[in-house]
Amino acid sequence: MFRFLKRNPQSPGAAEDATRQALLRILELNKEMARATRPETLPDRILDAAIELVGAERGFLIQRVAPNAAPSVAAQESSDGVPAGWEVIAARNIDKENVKKALRKVSRSITKTVLESGQAFRSDDAVNDDALAPAASVAEMKLRSVLCVPMRVGDDVRGCLYVDNRFAQGQFDTTAQDLLEAFADQASLALERVRLLEENERARKSLEVVNAELKSALHDQAAALDSLSEGFVPSGLELRHSYASIVGRGRAMMAMLSVLDRVTEGDFPVLLLGESGTGKELVAQALHQNGPRRHKPFIGVNCGAIAEGLLESELFGVVKGAYTGAIRDRAGLVEAANGGVLFLDEIGEMSLGLQSKLLRVLQERKLRRVGGNEETLVDVRVISATNRDLAREVSAGRFREDLYYRLKVVQIEIPPLRERREDISVLIDAFLTKLASEGNRAKPTVTREALERLMAHDWPGNVRELQNEITRMFALGGDELGVDLTSHLSAAPRTGATGIKALVGRRMEEVEAELIRATLELTGGRRGEAARMLGIPRRTFYNRLKALGIQ
Repeated sequence: MFRFLKRNPQSPGAAEDATRQALLRILELNKEMARATRPETLPDRILDAAIELVGAERGFLIQRVAPNAAPSVAAQESSDGVPAGWEVIAARNIDKENVKKALRKVSRSITKTVLESGQAFRSDDAVNDDALAPAASVAEMKLRSVLCVPMRVGDDVRGCLYVDNRFAQGQFDTTAQDLLEAFADQASLALERVRLLEENERARKSLEVVNAELKSALHDQAAALDSLSEGFVPSGLELRHSYASIVGRGRAMMAMLSVLDRVTEGDFPVLLLGESGTGKELVAQALHQNGPRRHKPFIGVNCGAIAEGLLESELFGVVKGAYTGAIRDRAGLVEAANGGVLFLDEIGEMSLGLQSKLLRVLQERKLRRVGGNEETLVDVRVISATNRDLAREVSAGRFREDLYYRLKVVQIEIPPLRERREDISVLIDAFLTKLASEGNRAKPTVTREALERLMAHDWPGNVRELQNEITRMFALGGDELGVDLTSHLSAAPRTGATGIKALVGRRMEEVEAELIRATLELTGGRRGEAARMLGIPRRTFYNRLKALGIQ
């Protein structure tokens, strides 16, 4: 066992050798602390090592009291030994035994000085030290040699190591102080590592519980929506809310609006799925305008249109000086939407790091600005949208599963335009009406041939592509928009006269079965999707499958 004892004179060579041994011992202790498998024993092991390193009689490890933590046993015994907000978490003697009633054996004045100043304190004869003359605790304990050093993580003082010897004067010299300060920094990092590991483990367990609850809620929600959608007949359906901005009341759109109508007045997250150009932002705005937060802000952001480095500060805000150019505090879009609705378009483009921070906002309703330490409470309803298959993104590790279930409390699929062709003529009329009003000219008509060509096109860009096409035709055409303006459009494969003649003479059940099988093949066997494409209520579709013997 190596100890520094100032009263034992050593030759220069012996002193250098002793210092070398002590530094090697610190390295060994650092490795032991890094490999600690039982976090609860780490404070005792740190103190035993500190006592051995400097030849102390006793040692005490003092740390800041965790917020909302129950008082330790030592803290309950007395409140006189250390300043308020701090507690003795371990106390040991030279025989590696716990010191009882530890708070009564630590000098409050010494620990207060070290914790507040962040500077080490050493006294060769504390009871006769003029600097400590007013300290009653020093006199009562008849302290001799005392050495107390701060424990830091970065510039933050997290606690202190306090060692003493009640019987020997001058027990600790400058070398001992230097060694204990070096060791205290390493020990503080080891304790911080353990704290973070424990915090992560608690968060993991909490997340498992939340995920289980969300999956259960999602299962119940899906079952409820399936039950509601079965037997749904769009004709004659009355919606509770107005969706004037959403054009089209065909079967596919009415099926979507019926689900939208049931969740509008809620306050839970909604995930909108749909191809690019289907009008996801219009649906999000309709949810806001008809929902309980209609009088609060609606803030939308396209997560794929902003560089990753800028998106974090755009969403969560920034404090002055956080980076070059941050000349003032600035609130982010989440704070701007407080009380209202935050629409996150193309959520699938968000990086994993930002996904983690967004998850925290959803779970705890708190955010921290970039470069800041203070947390701000926020209350927003999150509506997200994507054209990606998020379930597949989760499987590929590109999207967090926990965030996916947080966003997907209710999922609404917006049909592409090719699956709602009955709405194309209504959309064309609406676009022409708006263009004529804005252009202060008469509303043109569309010839039958041009309309047939527009109806036949597959519109891979969906409603956005159709709107751009009608705008082009309006700009180039006159009072009548003819088929010549649509010659560049490719017609979708549709049943022509030859196809119709080929069906003549066949039984209706045979033709129906062939159509259903082709649709199921197109949808990859997804029966709900096939029913939606055919415009048949799900329960009716299932009955037809059974009647036709289709597995």
